Formats: sequence, C-alpha cells, structure tokens
Amino acid sequence: MNGKSITVSVIIPMRNEERYIGRCLNSILENDFPKQELEIIVADGSSSDKSRTIVAEFARQHSQIRLIDNPGKVVPTGLNAAIRQSRGRYIIRMDAHSEYPPNYISSCVRELKKGNADVVGGRLVTRPGAQTLAAQAIALLSQHPFGVGNSGFRLGWQGRYVDTVPFGAFRREVFDRVGLFREGLIRHQDFELNARVRGSGGKIFLSPDIFLTYYNLPSIPKLLQRAFRDGLWVARAWIRYPITFCYRHCAPLALFLALVLPLLFSPVIPFASYFSLAVASAYVLLLLASSIQVAFRHDLRMLIVMPFLFLGFHTACGIGLLSGLLTAGSITRDDQRLSSTESLAEAA
Repeated sequence: MNGKSITVSVIIPMRNEERYIGRCLNSILENDFPKQELEIIVADGSSSDKSRTIVAEFARQHSQIRLIDNPGKVVPTGLNAAIRQSRGRYIIRMDAHSEYPPNYISSCVRELKKGNADVVGGRLVTRPGAQTLAAQAIALLSQHPFGVGNSGFRLGWQGRYVDTVPFGAFRREVFDRVGLFREGLIRHQDFELNARVRGSGGKIFLSPDIFLTYYNLPSIPKLLQRAFRDGLWVARAWIRYPITFCYRHCAPLALFLALVLPLLFSPVIPFASYFSLAVASAYVLLLLASSIQVAFRHDLRMLIVMPFLFLGFHTACGIGLLSGLLTAGSITRDDQRLSSTESLAEAA
C-alpha cells in the first residue's frame, strides 16, 4: 500500500469522458461520507478530449482526487493501476458514465461492514444518452427482461444474493484472495472477477439501499457495436475462463443457431425448416408483446422503434457470441503477475 490506510478508495477508469466525468466527480464529492476518509483515483487511458484537463482541475481543488496514467488504455488495466495505488480498506469501483446519490458510498460501506458479503452493489437506473427517441428506446431496452434476461441489477431486484453487480464495492482482502481484474479481457472483466469471488466461496449482494444513475449509449449504431463486442468478449471469456459461463448470456446465440442451423440441414433432414419457422414465430410473438408493453408503459412511439431495436440487439449479440467462440484463441494471455493467486501486497 501507499502510505497511511484510509477507509474508502473510489477507483474510476476513464477515457474520453469529457461529457460525463465532471458530473460524476461532483456527485461523488457531494456524498455524505467523511472526506478525510476518502480518496478518488481516476485512471486515464490517454484521453484525446478534455477529460484529463477536467479531472486535473478537480484535483487542484480537491485533495481527495488523484489522476493517474493508464497506458494500457482499457478498463481492466486502469482498474488494476488504481487498485495498486489505493489505500482504502474498501474499494469502490465507479464508472465515469454515471452519477451517484449522496448516500452511495456510506450505503456501500454500511453493507460491507455487516460482513454478509464480499462484494455489494445496487440497482442500475439507466437514463438516455441523448435527447432522442432512439436513445430513450435504448435505455428502456436495457431495463426490460426481453432485452437483458434475468439481470437483477437492471430489472430492479432488491435484497438478494446475485451473480454480479454493477461497479461493485469490495472488501480489500477480496483482491488478496482472488487476484485483480483480468487484463486480457477487454470487456466482461467485472463479471469474471465476480465469478472468481463466488468460486472462492464469497457472496455478492444486491442491496435495496444502493442505486446509481447510468447514461446509456446515444444511438442505435453504437448500441449494435456494443452488443457485438459484448457478445464477442463474453464468448471468449467462456472459453478461457469457464467459470464465467451464464445461461442468460446464451440466449442470443441459442436463438441465432435455432434459426440458422435447421435451414442449413433442411436439404438432408425433412421438415427441419419447420423448426426454424416455429422458433421464428415464437420469437416474433415475444418481440411484439414486449414492444407493446414498453410502448403502453412509456411512449406509444416505441411501437415503431422497439421491435427493430430488440431484433437488432439480439442479432448483434448472437453474432458476437459466435464470433467470440470462433476467435477465442486470439486472446493474448494475461501477464503472470495478474494470475488468480496474486495479492495486492505482491502487486504493490
């Protein structure tokens, strides 16, 4: 560790977040947690916009904030760099794209002090990333079961043990026990770390007293790109770290294969194409029912957008999953010092 220990270290990986990082830091500084027991470490991945300047100005005005470099430029390398330089008994991983209520840090610490879980988190309240109908639809998709399956923190589950939480709050000793974030996983690194926590006998708690606001993607093309990349890295993680396998992540790939494979075998298997037709019919019924539900709950204009958005999202994710399975061998192996047995003391 670096110098005297404190209670909480907030760690934030950042790259080109000039639109959000100021609001994020303001919301953290407005928390009711004692400032003398708090440090905020922002790991910048060589931002090319004004993000770094904004954080540097905050750091000049608030001694709790430190700006460090993340030469790796990706989330897990930034998180690991911040953890190594942190001094907190508790480490709260935050996201630059988010804002936090005034009791967020104290609620996380209170839950961790109960001793019932190694990692805690709360509900992710998704807001549109732009003032457009498409951005509003994206935010609604990310909170609907037809879009995200049984992802508890997105659906508003409360007060239960789960497989993962968004941007978790950790006991420091968790990293000593299971290691740091996998730098070879450009995405899905949070889920993989939480899988290791569960595999070691630890528990992850979704608290009813914790929530944060997350600003989602602003456009449909960006959503589809994200869905493809998420699917790609989820599948690669399955191959490399089987402990990360989760049934809900399989749904887009299962749908894609159920539609395509019977058609491929239809020349040699009589009536195989009828299976594809049955799957497609069931999917369309669920698609329309979900879209109608969203439209009547929020905005009737969603009847035009949601069917195509659900379909595009599922397709992009399914293709990404298949691509990830086919290219899993292309992942570069993590540095040996980031093995699952590494402790913070060894990394310092």
